[in-house]
Amino acid sequence: MDLVIQKYGGTSLGDASRIRRAARRIAAADKPVVAVVSAMGRTTDSMLDLARDLTDSPHARELDLLLSTGEQASAAALALALHELGVPARSFSAHDGGIITDGVHGCARIVNVDPAPIRACVQSGVVPVVTGFQGIAADSGELTTLSRGGSDTTAVALAAALRATACEIFTDVEGVFTADPRHVAEARKWDHLSYEDMAELAACGATVLAHSSVEYAGIHRVPVHVRSSTADTPGTWVTDLHAAALGGERSTAVGVVHRTGQLHCRLDGVDPAALGTLAARLADPTLPVDLLGHLEAGPPGSLRFLVNAAGRDRVDAVLADLCAAGAFAGRRWSGPMGRVSLVGRGFCRHQPEVRLLLETLRSRGVMVRDLTVQARRISITCAEHDVLDAVTHVHRLFLGSVADARTPAREPTAGRSERSGNEATRIVTSDR
Repeated sequence: MDLVIQKYGGTSLGDASRIRRAARRIAAADKPVVAVVSAMGRTTDSMLDLARDLTDSPHARELDLLLSTGEQASAAALALALHELGVPARSFSAHDGGIITDGVHGCARIVNVDPAPIRACVQSGVVPVVTGFQGIAADSGELTTLSRGGSDTTAVALAAALRATACEIFTDVEGVFTADPRHVAEARKWDHLSYEDMAELAACGATVLAHSSVEYAGIHRVPVHVRSSTADTPGTWVTDLHAAALGGERSTAVGVVHRTGQLHCRLDGVDPAALGTLAARLADPTLPVDLLGHLEAGPPGSLRFLVNAAGRDRVDAVLADLCAAGAFAGRRWSGPMGRVSLVGRGFCRHQPEVRLLLETLRSRGVMVRDLTVQARRISITCAEHDVLDAVTHVHRLFLGSVADARTPAREPTAGRSERSGNEATRIVTSDR
């Protein structure tokens, strides 16, 4: 259909004036609009806090019902604002929006979309305002919520099902930058990014788009436009760009992403026969285990990984059961830690980047705890207090000379010593 999906995040709907602004944008659009909304402001976090105040182990079904009310309120409020402008609108909840999930409470995945109710609404001249972050289980008909950032995925899924011209994601930033502009003054906005590059940025911690939404967009070739909800400026298009457009086969950096609030966990005395069980339990999508792709072998019989500090108790409970079953002998926690990732392509084929990165961080006094090299990222773990310094200097080294983010960064020059000078660094390479 010749229409656009417009998704509005929580900040973009944070109060009545912002809701009115979103309504005016929808009313002024030159094509029919299907709106998808997140909960207003910090509503979801407030609901989570309420649930945790009430119980240490919230019932999954009831928690989903509680959390879903935020998007329902946003959808109704935006529909009211559209009515006030004389624009017919109707809010759609999970039960009538056509989003079908696999039924896993708290982290459901969209398995199908029935576009019929939304299409009929558009064809009748009414603006559908759809609740993001939720859907109905295919087998039970129960309401289920998606993982955090699920409203992005809802919007992309509807765009694919309705064959929309584009999926516009309105947020509190002007697009996708080479680093967080709040911390890196030299950060530049990309005009265009490929699905693959954006997916890697999201996987490493960039919050402008949910990783699942980028994966879905890439599979269904949905053009995604990340835009500011407060300024009428060009944002960042995420589309099916060819590698040649962004540097071809040479190594090319596209961004520096960071995560803080991490804890480092080391399991000692790991039973090799239990590795499969350990990996499967830690891969539970409800657990806040960060970057499971970096579940690594340390000293003989040990494994190391990162955990979001807020979820330590839940992870520790799982580990206690596994330890009691003999999967490993003991565990050690350290932190707070952070993760800094240089995202791009061709890093495994061009080792000078690794040397330059390590030497730069060493010269700044940043102790690199772990280093992982993959085809599309170089990631380091360091103390949390060193993260922003590391981000600034890695960005300056690989992306700071970019005059315009529409062109690829210059390839770093080689020729320096290969030693990092940091004997504590553990290096894992993968051509994934």
